[in-house]
Amino acid sequence: KLKSLTWYRNPIGSVEDMNLFTRALSQSNALDELTFMWNSNENAQALLTGVDFSSYKVLNLFANNLRTNGRTDIPDLIAANPALVVLNLGGNMLNDEDAVLIAQSLG
Repeated sequence: KLKSLTWYRNPIGSVEDMNLFTRALSQSNALDELTFMWNSNENAQALLTGVDFSSYKVLNLFANNLRTNGRTDIPDLIAANPALVVLNLGGNMLNDEDAVLIAQSLG
């Protein structure tokens, strides 16, 4: 079975298509690694709010221009996912408040 998926520089423009993509990821019980890079803030937000990552070990959200705007999706993901061993958030637009919330979710 496929264990790892890389979606690189393939932004999904349609909300309907992004919903299908997130639904497919949520329904897959085989994947435990996702690299989702250089897509868009909107696509990354859709992933964070629409996919159950509780069994993922590796999540790479590098360079999606991700902004939380006060939402706690990332800290919630960390707190709810004990299997996660790698989370790459580099190259995004996270701020000091995000850093504090993420640090608090680590322990």
